[in-house]
Amino acid sequence: HARDGVTAVPPFDTGEGFLPAGAVRATPADLLSYLEAHLRPHAGPHADRLRTALLAVQRPLLDRGIRHRHTHTLAWVRHPSPYGPLYFHSGATTGQEAFLAFQPDTGRALVALATRRYSARTTLTQAAYGLLTELP
Repeated sequence: HARDGVTAVPPFDTGEGFLPAGAVRATPADLLSYLEAHLRPHAGPHADRLRTALLAVQRPLLDRGIRHRHTHTLAWVRHPSPYGPLYFHSGATTGQEAFLAFQPDTGRALVALATRRYSARTTLTQAAYGLLTELP
């Protein structure tokens, strides 16, 4: 909807430069199931087929950022935390924001979603990140 919260607007067109943006269509329950699979890659009805892939996307590939704090895997950013490594991915368009994260050492996972106008001043990602890095 437009800023007035009532007027419908056309679907967001990401253009060819941002084709992956908004590409996942899933419910919150689907996203939590996805994170649970990452927490327990050896469990579940398809564990034999999924285990290798789930563990492969957690393997560090490169380090970026100040003091190389941002470790990237194939699908996640990995940060150290007092409770073990935190794997997360976040993204936003002009109408939605999403944050997915999991910590294998604690068995915790978090999905945070918002359907609203995104701006650089919003705090969804920071608040969600803090839940997993600052709370025991």
